[in-house]
Amino acid sequence: MPELRVVAVSNDGSRLVLKAADSTEYFLPIDERRAAVRGDRPRLGQIDVESHLRPRDIQARIRAGASAEEVAQLAGISVERVRRFEGPVLAERAFMAERARKTTVRRQGESTGPQLGDAVAERLLLRGADKDSSVWDSWRRDDNTWEVVLQFRVSGQPQQARWTYDPPRRLVQPVDDEARALIGETPERGGEEPTFPFVPRIARLPGADRGMGMRPMAPERPRWAG
Repeated sequence: MPELRVVAVSNDGSRLVLKAADSTEYFLPIDERRAAVRGDRPRLGQIDVESHLRPRDIQARIRAGASAEEVAQLAGISVERVRRFEGPVLAERAFMAERARKTTVRRQGESTGPQLGDAVAERLLLRGADKDSSVWDSWRRDDNTWEVVLQFRVSGQPQQARWTYDPPRRLVQPVDDEARALIGETPERGGEEPTFPFVPRIARLPGADRGMGMRPMAPERPRWAG
């Protein structure tokens, strides 16, 4: 018989789940004698939490952006087991990324605009991005909005842009300068006034300080001042 190790307790608490080196799983009924050998019945219930995540826990981590390999390492289980449950979540992530791509980008001061995917595709073409290098993905954030990520290459160099997507509000907003540039916004720079949208600045009166030979007038003192 192969060497086995305890990895979990069955959902009904009646059996131990054992695993061999080749990842084959075995089940062993729990009776009072086995549990009393080391007084470990309370501890057996912790094994499932410590090293054998439930399917919904696995899916929650993948939905939040973790890979199957990362979840497997965290839980101490095989990648193959994680992959049993990741399919529906990966489909959900792809679906949300597609919804974000079809969402209208409304910049400040505008009532309408192009869809995110169309705006990005146009600017990727202008930048000479490598053909067929664009890969969209998304994952859910702690505040229940989604983070949408585009990975692409320009001259063989990997690039990335990120947006947030709020499904109920149908709102897409850039997270980084790359994302802003890909939808036609001016990247943010600390300390500088944004150049988009256009807001007229207060203009000086023509000839106030040049062309008319006039010097700026000093402020008039209040009549009641001493």
